[in-house]
Amino acid sequence: MKLTRDISITSRQSRRKSNATLSLDFARQVYRRSGAPISLNSVLSFSRATPATLIGATGVIETAGIDTLRRDHVLGTGLFRGVLFEPEATNLLHYSNSFTHQDWYGHWSKPSFSVGLTAPDGSSTAMGWNCTETTGGLDGLRGGLVMKDESVAGTSTVSIWLRASAPVALRFGQSDGNSEIINVTTDWQRFTYTEVLPNAQDRIFVLSETEGADIDIEIWGAQVEIGSKETTIIPTDGSAASRSADVAGLSGTNGTFDVTLTYDDDSQDTLLAQSIGEGWWPVLRRNHLKHILIE
Repeated sequence: MKLTRDISITSRQSRRKSNATLSLDFARQVYRRSGAPISLNSVLSFSRATPATLIGATGVIETAGIDTLRRDHVLGTGLFRGVLFEPEATNLLHYSNSFTHQDWYGHWSKPSFSVGLTAPDGSSTAMGWNCTETTGGLDGLRGGLVMKDESVAGTSTVSIWLRASAPVALRFGQSDGNSEIINVTTDWQRFTYTEVLPNAQDRIFVLSETEGADIDIEIWGAQVEIGSKETTIIPTDGSAASRSADVAGLSGTNGTFDVTLTYDDDSQDTLLAQSIGEGWWPVLRRNHLKHILIE
């Protein structure tokens, strides 16, 4: 049985028993068994067969190595969000940052890109264009990017990192019909759109503008993945690439217990009378976990 509580209206979390069977406080990095301090690796096994990205404490996207637990943060501020536990995922786009590649088509008019711009990971891999330089379509101003792939089928999520020199509205999604207006600001933001593929145009990515004003748009980290939610960016350069699942398990805790999970938004799940043995791990409602309490 699962009970869900939402305490997002307050920053105060539920009480923590000092003598709980197990308390793993990832936010404070305080780990206790029956009230006594312990090391995390003495009670938690973890593996991931590939590197994976995260946002570090400095607010910049980083890459964690194989079998490295990811402590994720908010881009820019470095505010701790939680430890990341993601399923396996694949970025179906072959070129996540090389928008000048011929695999990327123009939306009416393909922009003339500037290169070497600072990306959310601190590298010089972002690209950009000026809205005054795109032409096409009935209004004479339309420009952007399209990726075609008729082989992708099922619910999928497309995502992209964007920022602009001034606030601007763009159209973003998977095709002309399956898309929405997004409001891009002067700060890097990740935008996502979920729909069922294929669509009438056999497109899996579309980004366009009709601004015509002297506004620079910067773009980085395009991703298309199967599923209804985006996961952390998986860079690609020439072929699709995958990130392995984060696999965790508890050790040294055996019996029947109540489990409280606290997520990045401070909402909680209470799992009653869980039978816990070696390697047990709860099914998480969200990918970011701040605290797990077993009592």
